[in-house]
Amino acid sequence: MRIKGQPDIQIYVTDGGYICLKQKNDGEGEEQLIEFAPAFGTKIAGAIGSLQEFAQAKFDKAVIEE
Repeated sequence: MRIKGQPDIQIYVTDGGYICLKQKNDGEGEEQLIEFAPAFGTKIAGAIGSLQEFAQAKFDKAVIEE
């Protein structure tokens, strides 16, 4: 699955059942891979939701540099 607006990020489930997030760094051609055991799926989703709120608040306060 790809995230809309983020073509460099792919989310998938391995044959072994792990949840994976893979991001390609186009500048260097390297990939970053994070794997989570399925038992942590709910905790990860909750943490991402909390981080999203925190990140949005910081984004809203940030000064745009030109």
